[in-house]
Amino acid sequence: MLSWAGAVLFAASLAGCAHVPTASTGDVTPLFRDALFKPPAEPIDSRTIFAVDASMRRFLAEEIIPQTRRKDPRQALLDALHGKLLIDYDSEMTRTASQTFAAHEGNCLSLVIMAAALAKQLDIRVTYQEVYDFDTWSRDAGFAILSQHVNLVLGPRVSNLRFYQGDATPMIVDFLPPRQVANAATRPIPEQTVVAMYMNNRAAEVMIGGDIDRAYWFARAAIEADPGFSDAANTLGVIYLERNHRAPAERAMRYALQREPDNISAITNLSTLLAREGRTAEARALEQRLAQLQRHPPFEFYDRGMEAMRTGQFREAARLFEKALSERPYDVPSHFALAIAAAHLGDLRRARQQLELAEQNSTTPESRAIYAAKLRHLESLN
Repeated sequence: MLSWAGAVLFAASLAGCAHVPTASTGDVTPLFRDALFKPPAEPIDSRTIFAVDASMRRFLAEEIIPQTRRKDPRQALLDALHGKLLIDYDSEMTRTASQTFAAHEGNCLSLVIMAAALAKQLDIRVTYQEVYDFDTWSRDAGFAILSQHVNLVLGPRVSNLRFYQGDATPMIVDFLPPRQVANAATRPIPEQTVVAMYMNNRAAEVMIGGDIDRAYWFARAAIEADPGFSDAANTLGVIYLERNHRAPAERAMRYALQREPDNISAITNLSTLLAREGRTAEARALEQRLAQLQRHPPFEFYDRGMEAMRTGQFREAARLFEKALSERPYDVPSHFALAIAAAHLGDLRRARQQLELAEQNSTTPESRAIYAAKLRHLESLN
């Protein structure tokens, strides 16, 4: 059986896709091969995603609603989230609203889901947005993961004279530290797409964890939630490849490209599949298309920089890590690698700066703690 390590997943903190025609459930039925996978031990229920539990209702009643008589309900919500809950950013797992509330942490999609669930309880109008040009690449368990970003717009609440009405200006809520996205290009997305993003993220996360069967059911649920969400079809294709089911994998990836012709993940995966099957001309055509969409593969400069460091070429390594950061400014491994190269070159000020950036841009509490400790060690050397 071929190993498909290196397949490209669209997942993690967010999701997004170009505008495509609406697809019906009937369009996607041929993509599914339920008999190839064990049924889930627990049903996958989209109703749990935005469900508000008793502890959340108590938080609303005790910490937020009393403030809304003299404060904009949206600001009261955000003040309570940051001041009372002390919400932290953690990209490790996509959670439901109630799970995020209980854990006091989550990735940007989890935090958006929780904030939206609470806002709707306050009759605040909610709009979801895909944010362009904030996509990031990472690697985990042999998979390359493309993560994109969503945020939330809170509109004025439905009129109710018992509460302070606040400013009618929409309020953007973004949980991705420390980036400023106020002027970023965005597009609104419907809640059904957010549900699909959640399911797609969970599919990727459990697949990376080795549970291919459960990953299939999450990916299936993502496509059912929003048949036009092409990235879920790509994830489904990768899941099939993990079991070496090439025909349904190709069908899923071609469906993704039918919905979104410039989907980099699907182009990459399908071209790899076709090349391994000896369908060279088809694979080459996709590779040419990919070259038009991507000036450089996502990890090219980072990998070359690591190779330069392994051979002691620290100045060249630093140059390559700088190029990596020019294309992916928030890439934590590149910041850390540049810090190491700078330290070898005797530039401790630059090494400290890059470690600070690595800590600031880390997306899990554990990684932030690691870089903070490395920064303290570096400062102790001065």
